[in-house]
Amino acid sequence: MEIKINEQITFFRKQMNITQDDLAAQLGVTNQAVSKWENNICCPDIQLLPKIAELFNISIDTLFGKEIAVKQEDFITQLKKSFGTFSDKDKGNMAFKAAAILHMLILSDCINPSFNSEEAMKHIEKSEWGYSSYYEPSITTTMKKSSVFFSDNNVYELTNADIKRISEIIKAFSVPLNLRISDSLYKLTVYDENKYASLKEISENSGFSEDIVSECVSKERIGYLTEKEDCAGLYRFEGMYMNIIPVLSLFGI
Repeated sequence: MEIKINEQITFFRKQMNITQDDLAAQLGVTNQAVSKWENNICCPDIQLLPKIAELFNISIDTLFGKEIAVKQEDFITQLKKSFGTFSDKDKGNMAFKAAAILHMLILSDCINPSFNSEEAMKHIEKSEWGYSSYYEPSITTTMKKSSVFFSDNNVYELTNADIKRISEIIKAFSVPLNLRISDSLYKLTVYDENKYASLKEISENSGFSEDIVSECVSKERIGYLTEKEDCAGLYRFEGMYMNIIPVLSLFGI
């Protein structure tokens, strides 16, 4: 089994949220030494291994990559704990990055072991990622630009009612006008759960007249919108359909 102690040191150092300088200071070595370890130029002295493992609170086998570091439950707990350290402003961005990384890891492990995830992240952060999808009996994962989709195939099953409902949704958005105006409404309201858009705002954003917009947002045309109760003429998507536009975009609809 190939020993990747450099990757393990890098991984657990970042898990502890400390720099190479911090790690070097705690181990009594130079930061250049830590840099060489992580870049796989050389390995730590054998006498340092127990101290490194103790610092990371792992076994030496785990340090050498011969043992799974955490159980599934522990991984989820660590993920929640780490996520809680981010500001509310950064949580959405980090959640997308985490989903994108999971998608890339699946592609790397199952399709292309030489997949360059670091290079891929550069494109993802600029919304330059094209389209990629992977299916196996237990999971389906699809990614397109700034959207990621996962499905647990073990519990997913379409009923006749589901198929009919999906057909109705696709039919409503198969009309280009409906889709254009829906896209404008989504852009105007997506960043604020209390935001409703007026006919004028939708008209200005979409480029269509208010009369056309008014006709389009009626229940007969797009049945997934809600009008503000105490103020007529203000609209947004119903909660469960709020993200229908990026989902449709994900599949090229």
